[in-house]
Amino acid sequence: MHRPVLLSVLVAGLITSFAFADNPVTGTIEAVKVVVAESGEEVYLPADEARPQDVIEYRLKYANRGDQAVSKLSITDPVPVGARYVAKTAKSPKFANVVFSVDGAKTFHNWPVRVKQTDANGKDVWVDATPDMITHIRWTLSGDLAPADEISFSYRAEVK
Repeated sequence: MHRPVLLSVLVAGLITSFAFADNPVTGTIEAVKVVVAESGEEVYLPADEARPQDVIEYRLKYANRGDQAVSKLSITDPVPVGARYVAKTAKSPKFANVVFSVDGAKTFHNWPVRVKQTDANGKDVWVDATPDMITHIRWTLSGDLAPADEISFSYRAEVK
């Protein structure tokens, strides 16, 4: 029997708002449960609770509330504890680059992320990281975020 996992472990509240100190950028994070309907279409439900194997979509929205453009905007979001990143679901506008970390946000790399592992013969080899190894996702804008502009990013994670 699988007991529900409260999403407070996976995201602090259904919609979390935040602002950066001395920065006009504000943001929200929303978590929705992705369910496939009988018709085969995806349906988005409130993510009040989640069970193992449920897929949660995290939607990050940012806005420039200032009167000047913001450059070099970089957004980093940790994959929630108790969840694993679903491969190839990180979405962003065309003018943003998305990279991934497997080491707690110390370093970031394009997909596929390569990691060094020791094989059965004790030799170090480079292999592709698996989605469950992803700890953080970072989006970096290649342009400015103009005043009053908004930008959205998203990714999906499966509850372990």
